[in-house]
Amino acid sequence: QMEKAAKLGMYMKSGVECEYFLVNSNGTELSDLKAGQAIFETNCVACHKADGGGGIGPNLTDNHWILGGDIKSVFKTVSEGGRSGKGMIAWKAQLKPIEIAQVASYVLTFQGTTPDNPKDAEGDLWGDATTQAPAESETTQTDSIN
Repeated sequence: QMEKAAKLGMYMKSGVECEYFLVNSNGTELSDLKAGQAIFETNCVACHKADGGGGIGPNLTDNHWILGGDIKSVFKTVSEGGRSGKGMIAWKAQLKPIEIAQVASYVLTFQGTTPDNPKDAEGDLWGDATTQAPAESETTQTDSIN
């Protein structure tokens, strides 16, 4: 994991964000998803709820995204923060690049899940039919990574 973190940090500094991690492992290893879940539960549930249904922050379970619904866009949103003046802080000062990649990967596991009380969709539809730059959207997850 130290090697992954070092490479990810190198790519972040070179402006390629977390290309190595996101392209080569895509953060889908169980250990990365569990780490992402722990980060989400510590830092994100206050605004997005534990099931990703949204509250102050958008719903993470649907196919609508404010700033993009692919792994790179989610990574950038977590790292750099949300829209100016809209609340979500940039987490790059609190989280290491590998942790941002892990939580971004975990956020995407909410796609297609059904939260208890989902917030209405925000942003642009994101997916196979519309793989373009994002506008606004939400996502959620109900099951935890075991």
